[in-house]
Amino acid sequence: MSLVYVDPSALLLPPADRAAADELVAPGAHDAVEHLVEAGFDVVLLGNEATAPAELPTGIRCAPELPPHLDSDAWYLTGEPYPPFGRPRGGTTVLVGPRRPQGKVPLPRFDLETRDMSAAAMEILTREAMA
Repeated sequence: MSLVYVDPSALLLPPADRAAADELVAPGAHDAVEHLVEAGFDVVLLGNEATAPAELPTGIRCAPELPPHLDSDAWYLTGEPYPPFGRPRGGTTVLVGPRRPQGKVPLPRFDLETRDMSAAAMEILTREAMA
């Protein structure tokens, strides 16, 4: 099955106070990732294993960085318009959540935009089923 790379920003709620580093998993994110794992997707959480949210289901592996090129059937989910892990070539990029900054400068283009992690998982499952 396909690889799904997940930037932690796609799973976490934005902090209420920028000074505090409270990282809370967004409602429904756990179930969305669990559905992807149960459907046979290889889910890879980007970043350090020690800083991974504890509320995520088993069956997820961690990788320190995103590969520079993704296979055509791979997915990259991020919650940041300018992701800290960069933008890979290939695959399908998805911007998760309403985090578009205000301004006149156009944002980078993503293949898809979803309101939350549940919608992103549903989009992946639907597109894979139709392929």
